[in-house]
Amino acid sequence: MDSASGTRFGNAAQAYHRLRPTPPAVAVDWLTAGIPTPITTAVELGAGTGLFTAPLAERVPTVFAVEPDARMRGRLAAYRPGVTVLDGTAERIPLGDGAVDAVFCHSMWHWVDPERAFPEIARVLVPGGLLAVGWTMPDRRVGWRAKLDEIAGIHGGSGRAPGRFEVPPTVGFDQPAEFSQSWTLRMTTEDLVLSLATYDHVLGLSEMDRNAMLDNARTYLNGNPATSRGTIEVPFRTVCFRTQHRAHR
Repeated sequence: MDSASGTRFGNAAQAYHRLRPTPPAVAVDWLTAGIPTPITTAVELGAGTGLFTAPLAERVPTVFAVEPDARMRGRLAAYRPGVTVLDGTAERIPLGDGAVDAVFCHSMWHWVDPERAFPEIARVLVPGGLLAVGWTMPDRRVGWRAKLDEIAGIHGGSGRAPGRFEVPPTVGFDQPAEFSQSWTLRMTTEDLVLSLATYDHVLGLSEMDRNAMLDNARTYLNGNPATSRGTIEVPFRTVCFRTQHRAHR
């Protein structure tokens, strides 16, 4: 597996962009404050439609957004015209050696082949450069949200489990600092149901099976007292990690 494996999301690029959450500002601030000197140039890997790119570009003057799916790149370019959008992956970054102060990955590291990605990320970083990895995920510690994802068959996608980031001792990066933030986003019941169809497992279903699952999710939400009011405070959790490449210091 490598980060080009997630290209099925392009089939739902418009819905993905509208219905997936942007990480909270406090998490973006933490991710971008990981080195003593200001970050002036960064690359975001697996940028998707730009949900993390947008707040990143508000904090970093020059951002390269790398995304392997042409449909996602098209949506990103329309959303953030000031960002340079490039075809590539975490294992194949289309930038020169020492090109950026920081590398950011949001809600995509579980698609990455770490053995190939760590050396490639180290290559494009300046001495002492930052690698920041994060996920924004449904908070399944809340009972009804866990049940909803069980109905949808969503268990973190086809890659490794989201929310876990490990740095092997041999790759030249420090052990990462960690930060997490729980928060909620107000959504209508219908938008929450439709958001389920932007997850990898659901995108792989046949149209008949997908529609049946969405109907089951709708029935569950409308029949559950905690979610039956038409508008729901949907629980999310953003988990963040950041590390510096110690071999360059």
